[in-house]
Amino acid sequence: MLLEVRGVSKFYPGVKALKGVDFNIDAGEVVAVVGENGAGKSTLMKIIAGAIQPNQGELLVDNEPVSFSGPLEAQSRGICTIYQELMIVPELSVVENVFLGHLKERRGFLNWPVMRKEAQAILDRLGLTASLDAKAGDLSVAEQQLIEIAKSLSRKSRLLIMDEPTASLSKEEVANLFELVRSLKADGIAVVLITHHLHEIFEICDRLIVLRDGEYVGASNIKDIDEAGLVEMMLGHKVETEDDSRHRAAIGDEIVLHAKDLTRSPYLDNINLTLRRGEVLGIAGLMGAGRTELVRAIYGADLLDSGELSINGKLTYVGSPRAALDHGLGLAPEDRKIQGLVLSMSIGQNTTLPSLASHGGTLGINLAKENRAAEELCKRLFVKYADINHAVGTLSGGNQQKVVLAKLLGAGTDIYLLDEPTRGIDIGAKEAIFDLIWDLTAQGNSVIIISSVIEELIRVCDRIMCLHLGRVTQTYDRGDFDLSRIMLNAMGKTSEDIEAVQ
Repeated sequence: MLLEVRGVSKFYPGVKALKGVDFNIDAGEVVAVVGENGAGKSTLMKIIAGAIQPNQGELLVDNEPVSFSGPLEAQSRGICTIYQELMIVPELSVVENVFLGHLKERRGFLNWPVMRKEAQAILDRLGLTASLDAKAGDLSVAEQQLIEIAKSLSRKSRLLIMDEPTASLSKEEVANLFELVRSLKADGIAVVLITHHLHEIFEICDRLIVLRDGEYVGASNIKDIDEAGLVEMMLGHKVETEDDSRHRAAIGDEIVLHAKDLTRSPYLDNINLTLRRGEVLGIAGLMGAGRTELVRAIYGADLLDSGELSINGKLTYVGSPRAALDHGLGLAPEDRKIQGLVLSMSIGQNTTLPSLASHGGTLGINLAKENRAAEELCKRLFVKYADINHAVGTLSGGNQQKVVLAKLLGAGTDIYLLDEPTRGIDIGAKEAIFDLIWDLTAQGNSVIIISSVIEELIRVCDRIMCLHLGRVTQTYDRGDFDLSRIMLNAMGKTSEDIEAVQ
């Protein structure tokens, strides 16, 4: 057995991160660690990687007990981690990044010929064609990820922990990465995969273990379980998907948002759309289609070259996000960590940021009133936290997303612009966000949602509009939803093109 974890527990004040968790992996295995945000996956991986120490339990490498005081000790035993936030130094070269932290020396000087030779051999193996002297910051995310893998291989890694490795990759880049994982597996390197994309688990993994609320739930060989069974293990109950139309009756004929000929070169080209009261409108498209640029323009975050916007039947100029909020528009941006939250501020302060004026007192902000409002909003969205005054950056991804939405609730938003609201969160948190969307529309609010997962749009939306390179290629009503057609339209095919092929 390459690595075995026995009865590991980790406790923080008021929080049980892990309780008696077991885990093992052998050479040449690919094992998924699965669970909702907050299930304990990251804590377990940090213990294995030596970043934190457990309160109870033990780790064994090659059947020998080990105790890592830090990541370097774990790396010396062949355990390396590639985090979702890549640890690349942008201003350093490729070769410098590959050997960062373990530079090779000879007689007191850096041995560049050896490092360059070894780095080039590793890059050739990984299929990375970038120059050794190229700045890492000039490379694509997929290429930077290969540099991270190269760093691990340069340390003679035997176990590679990959945390959400496909989050920022295209479909082709994901396929290339999985081919590389298969190659590593064939060479006897073990891989631990953490991902929220269930289909990836079934495509690349041999086994999986499931955590829930810090506890070990169970394990399974991939061939012995399907997605429905895995979801049930993760959540502790089945997900009912038979009737997702409970909010449809709330849709009226009233147009709450009308965009006419929205243009912002080179991203948007004469975009027209309408949104009705109680409706969920989905925006489908590939990377670079103009989806994010569209909702940012509607929200006033980016100025338009031309076009008109009407809200509730009145021609409106939205020149800033503040003006958008005043008109009842709210945006949950794609990058919640940078654009949606102030990670160093508390959960409560983030929740009330757009609505501070309503919490004023004689001498400024009424902190008690603000905290009560934040707690009520977080309660409505089932945000899990230990203390409302803790930094929002300490929350799981799913709970951070709920705080972003709580901000909009508190601001009195009528029209919600949700840009990739389910990206990077687990299936349980996704279900909670879908429920929130349906509850909002049942109350007469309206939603525009962007998602790269077309199946999610088909599930939650009343209409889907397809964008390609800044232009609308087709719009579908719910009764006409067809996955293949929507995908082809998102790739730039018109309905005439599709009919001609069929």
